[in-house]
Order: sequence, then structure tokens, then C-alpha cells
Amino acid sequence: MSAAHSFYENSSLGMMKCNLDMEILEVNKSFTDITGYQEDEVINQKTNLLSSGKQDSIFYKNMWSSINNSGTWSGEIWNRRKGGEIYPELLVINTVFSPDKSISGYIGVFLDISFIKSNGCELGYLAHHDPLTGLPNRFFLNTYLENAIDRVMRNNTGLSLLFIDLDQFKPINDSFGHHVGDKLLTKVSKRIISNLRDSDVVVRWGGDEYIVILESDEKIEDTSLVANKLISALEKPFIIDNHEIYISSSIGISRTEGFVKQKAEDMIQNADTAMYKAKKNGGNQYRFHNDLMIKLLKHQTYLKTELRKALRNNEFELHYQPKFNTKNEICSEVEALIRWHHPDLGTVPPNDFIPLAEETGLITSIGEWVIRMACQQAKIWLDEGSPMQIAVNVSAKQLSDINFCSDIKKVLEKTNLPPYLLEIELTESLLINNVSSNIKVLNELGEMGISIAIDDFGTGFSSLSYLTSFPVNKLKIDRAFVQKISSDKADRRLIKAIVSLAHSLSLSVVAEGIETVKQLNYLKFIGCDTVQGFLLAKPVPADDLDLKLPKFHPFIDLKNSQNSHLVSNC
Repeated sequence: MSAAHSFYENSSLGMMKCNLDMEILEVNKSFTDITGYQEDEVINQKTNLLSSGKQDSIFYKNMWSSINNSGTWSGEIWNRRKGGEIYPELLVINTVFSPDKSISGYIGVFLDISFIKSNGCELGYLAHHDPLTGLPNRFFLNTYLENAIDRVMRNNTGLSLLFIDLDQFKPINDSFGHHVGDKLLTKVSKRIISNLRDSDVVVRWGGDEYIVILESDEKIEDTSLVANKLISALEKPFIIDNHEIYISSSIGISRTEGFVKQKAEDMIQNADTAMYKAKKNGGNQYRFHNDLMIKLLKHQTYLKTELRKALRNNEFELHYQPKFNTKNEICSEVEALIRWHHPDLGTVPPNDFIPLAEETGLITSIGEWVIRMACQQAKIWLDEGSPMQIAVNVSAKQLSDINFCSDIKKVLEKTNLPPYLLEIELTESLLINNVSSNIKVLNELGEMGISIAIDDFGTGFSSLSYLTSFPVNKLKIDRAFVQKISSDKADRRLIKAIVSLAHSLSLSVVAEGIETVKQLNYLKFIGCDTVQGFLLAKPVPADDLDLKLPKFHPFIDLKNSQNSHLVSNC
């Protein structure tokens, strides 16, 4: 049996071959598994046997227009199983040519995505909510708070964050047991909610800690009233399993106004600090984080001023993190990551200065510098006989700059770097903000020969069909999914589906954030093309990067007891 035939028979993708009349000539095992039809039931039958009736004539007209013009079509479609069930699939149709260049038929390759569709709402809910209390969790909070801060900036309003910690909760857990403690946490959640408005947001931060977001035209005085109301409410006894339980709470408050933007993590940290100050003073009270807030504002103003000098003073440096091919286990790609070495502050984390660069508009000039330096370094490696493709992250403001493509073209011409050695990484959420404009820019980059990668894949697209709209070469799986490989069956299935989906669209797949051997082994097992992460190599300056890096961690036997569950459950 040839390797091609083995792939055909054992692939998790459904495959069928048709003649020019769209009569089915051949199917593989996954076709029968997905559709419910046995091979002898579909051979010589028209492909409309599978039609669900959900797509109209315009849909099929556009499909055949693409096939006739380009020889291929890909997108989402609904089909019907033998039992009558309608299901969604991602379908790729390619034209088959005879040796004389005439069209002899078509091959369809499809992936059943019903489990992604059906589990989407449930998985989304579980990912963003605490299973005990039903409240939103910290994962939800990070996204919500960033958006809320943006609204405050746009509307010039205010936002208060209350960090609530229960006093003496551990003794209650120890005395009555964890089942009583869990019931208490649930009742506390309900009591907090009952003392707030519908527009206020309550999050379980973890353990016996909660966060409340008050967003509107609230003033400091109004926030104080809410904090006092919550403290009084939580002082009242809770009746659980015939036990009368008393607790109190300590609350820390951070505040932002429309005249200055704060980062979500800073607001949470400030409120947490203020909460500990309240607890240290005896608990059952609240404290504002005024002093630290003033210092933060001064620090941000200082950073903005220093950021304007950084390029001029050569304070930026690029570090490079290797990416490894899972088949030959060698490094042929790197990702360029910017670092800021301030003469007084030392190394300033990117998370601290990149948002300020966006806010001040400096991200455009900084981004141009990153591309220029990355191309210069790639040319050095090329001349040394070690060609290395370099991936560069691009922001929304860079992509919307009318000179973006022409500036890149000038850099490539000046450095004499082949365009294929430059890769542009863009987050999927960035791409769908302005689809038509972004497609035009990416097409121009693609025509230049530059590779395009979608970063953080799996977190932002509202529809898988967006994939067919953008001229991309790679999908980069978000690290949040990779980190759950060992513990989350749903995430493993999702990653496997993404790999199959990408390969059916002739895209390669990169997985980032590899931190354990188990993650590494599973990604190779399912056919992920490229991997990167601290387990393999950390970002380092160009002079410290060994281009003859040793092969990455040797794979351990996937059949042994330590790893077999990763394979059997996928």
C-alpha cells in the first residue's frame, strides 16, 4: 500500500472522488463514518444525495464559479447524513486533470465540524464561568475589563473595580467541611448580586475572592456607598445545613477616569493591594488605592515621554525565538520579539510599553524599526549560509497605515532580502475588524512573496469561513489551547480539528507556548508542522542564537502508560 493510499484510507478527513457529472466514483472510510452511507450505497450516485437544502442556488453558483475560474473552492456547507441529520462541514473541492490537461473530475475533502458548532456555546460558557457559583471567571474578566476601560476612555466616564475577600473563611472551611464552604461561597455570590444593579458585573476571582465592576457615571462617593452596602450585607448571618455562619469582608477599590487609560491587570493589582490594606487594618472595611494610583499615572506619563526617546537613543533590541519543524526536528524559522532596555528602569516588559506605543501612535515607527532590523538580521544569516525565515508581529495601526506595504517593499529592496524569508503575524481578531481593507493589504503582501500567519488562532473568528477569505499561509494555535492539552479533552479535539482543517486548506500549523514534553508529543502525533516554546528554546539576542541548535526534546513513546491517554482520547 502506497503512502498516499494509506493516508487516503486512514485520514480523519472525509474524501470522495467524482466524475464530471458529479457522480461519486470512490470514497474513503472517514466518508462512510461521517455520512453514515456505506460505499456501495453512494457509488455512481450524484453528490446531491448529501444535500441538506440549506444552501440556495446563489451559493452553488458562486461555488462553481470559483471552481471553474481557479480550480478549487473551500468553505462551510451543511450536508445531510443517511439518517437525515443535517450537519456542518468544512469542504474543499479540487479539480482533477488528466495527463492531457483536460478536466477529468473532482476530489472533495471535508471535515465534520458539528462538534465544534454544538459544543461552541457550552465550551464558551464553561471557559468563561466558574462551575461552582455560575459567576463569570477571571478569564472572562480580562476581556470584559479591557473593553470596559476602552468604553470609559471613549465616553469620558468612570469605572470602579472592587476586590472583595472574605475574612476568616479558612476557619469555616476547616470547622464545617468543604461542602459547607462551597455552599457558603454560592450564597455569598447571590447576596453580592442582590445588592447590585443589573448593569454591574460580579466575577469570582478564585477561592473566597470576588471582583465587582461598577461602570457608568459613578463618582467616588457612589462607589463608597456600594462598598458599604456590600460590607453590611455580608455581615448578616448565612444559614447552611442548620448552621448559622457569620463572616465579614475586606474590600479594595481601584478607580479609573476617562482622562487616563489604565491596563486591566493594573486595576486588579491596585484593588488587590488596597484590599490587603483593609484586611491589615482589621478587615470588615474598604480602602481606596489612591496613593498607588497616583504613582501609576505618573509612571505612565513618564514612560510615554521616555518611549519617544527610545528609538532615537537605540534602546530597543530584537530577541529571536526559534521554531522547530516537527518532522526533521530542526530550526528553520524564528519569531522576532522586541525588548526595551531603559537606562534607568532596566528592561521594560512589552506588556507595559506596547499599549502606550499604540495609544501615542508611536507603534507605527517602532513597528517599521522592527521590520527593518529583522530583515537586516535575516540577510546576515542568509549570507552566512543559514537562511532563516523571520516572523514579525504587526499591530492594527500598522496594518491600517497606507504606507505599510510600500515601506516593507523598500526595506526588502534595501536589505536585498528575498521576501519569502519575511513572515507577517497578525491576530485573527485584528483581521476581522476591517475585512475588505485587510484582504487588500494581505493580497498585496502575498503578491510580494511575503508569508502571512494568523496568530492566536481559535480565539477570534466568528466563522471558520473567514479562513477562505484571507490569503494566509499559516495558522498559529493560541497558547491557551496548547497549555490544556494534558488536561482538557475538548481542547485536544479542537487542536486536532484545527490541524486537519489547516491541512485541508494547504496551510501549515504552528503551535506556540510548548512547555511540557506531553504537549510536544501530542502535537507531533496529530501532525502539527511547527512548534515553539520555552521547553524548546527561549527568545535570545541574535548574537546568542545558535543557528545549529540541537534537535529538540526526543519524543517519548506515545504508547507508554504515561502518554497513552492523550492518544486514546483524541
